Amino acid sequence: MAAADNFCGRCGQENHTHKLPVGHFLLELLSGLFNFDTKLLRTLRDLFWPPGLVIREFNANKRARYVHPLRLYLFTSLIFFLLLAWTTSRLEREEQDAIVVETDEPQTKDQEGLVLNLGEGKDLSDSTLQSLLSRPVLLDADIDSTLVANGIPTGFWERVAVRIVMNVSVSANTNRKAAYIQNLLGAFSKLMFVLLPLFALLLHWLHIRRGLFYTEHLVFALYFHSVLYMLIAVQLGLGTLCVSFGLVQLPFYLALIYLFWAMRTVYERSWPKTLLKTLVLVVLYLILLVLGFAASAVIGVL
Repeated sequence: MAAADNFCGRCGQENHTHKLPVGHFLLELLSGLFNFDTKLLRTLRDLFWPPGLVIREFNANKRARYVHPLRLYLFTSLIFFLLLAWTTSRLEREEQDAIVVETDEPQTKDQEGLVLNLGEGKDLSDSTLQSLLSRPVLLDADIDSTLVANGIPTGFWERVAVRIVMNVSVSANTNRKAAYIQNLLGAFSKLMFVLLPLFALLLHWLHIRRGLFYTEHLVFALYFHSVLYMLIAVQLGLGTLCVSFGLVQLPFYLALIYLFWAMRTVYERSWPKTLLKTLVLVVLYLILLVLGFAASAVIGVL
């Protein structure tokens, strides 16, 4: 029996082994990490046609045939944020001034420059902001002294506003701007782990009479955000081609159509009720996204 252990399992020859190609090991690795096999193809097929079919089937305990929604979400979000960071860094040199506040008097951009309006007529002029930009290290004391010199009360939010402008201005140091953008995207990607469950909570509230478990709405949220990341990632990958044909907003329109259709597939409500619930969901979630992005902008300068 001991001798039998020396036989090759593939060809049956004794004391013989096969060298597997590198591609085989890569495929095994992908299969182990992300279920990159026929499950992925079946998941993508049922994810997109009809929209939401995979969500309904997964919640019906037909889970063995599909990639787990959390795995798919982690994979697509990783690709999305990597592409977003790459695209943002590539376009940095083409950006215009981030915050330019127009006055009542007509002025050219060269005359007006970069102006930060802190409300109630309290502005920091272009020359003042440029002097702050010239500092290699911007301390809170520097910001406070500048605010006091311009008759503006000092405070946490005033310092945050100044720091954000310093980091996103076209005149800002390239390294400073790149570091801030990376911090912002990193913070927003982490906040998505909070916003996504809130999206599921909104679904639960909108369909509370269906008697579904919260986890079923969470499955919907994970798969939908995976689709959203895929659509935007394709747009980012195509880059200037989408800009040339005016297709920059297309992923968001497709995501709205997908969300509406998927809610119809999963929750099986009438088209008018589904449309109403979709609109309410989109409005509420957009508010959460704006708040989340604003929080990320603040976190990025802390």
